[in-house]
Amino acid sequence: MENIVETEKEIEKVVKLTLIRIGIKCDHVGFTFLTQSVKEVIVNPELIHDLRRLFTIVAEKCGAKDFFRVEANMHNAIAFTYKTKGFGFINKLYGMEVLKAEHKPTTAEVIRLVAEYYSLGLYKNDYAF
Repeated sequence: MENIVETEKEIEKVVKLTLIRIGIKCDHVGFTFLTQSVKEVIVNPELIHDLRRLFTIVAEKCGAKDFFRVEANMHNAIAFTYKTKGFGFINKLYGMEVLKAEHKPTTAEVIRLVAEYYSLGLYKNDYAF
């Protein structure tokens, strides 16, 4: 049981640090929803193909009224980051171009890319973690 708790804490730590590094501010409500969404996709990867179900799970776990609020807040956090910083750092995390500089990623793309970054263990090679 203790290993499960440690694993959950490790996942949350890596996900939060990754979201911060790609430029998403932790004071956005969407940050919390993105963190929870990525954690859910890491544990259950097929959820990335059923966003309504994913956002409903996140809404329940985070105490949001409905999945529309979850989606809207994540979208706002991503849109703000795109306007202010762009998402070029994702390419640095992966060591290759996964997003074009002028491309604004969708909510699902951000969730998927951060979940894959964790699942592939790429963070283990990164000195910041």
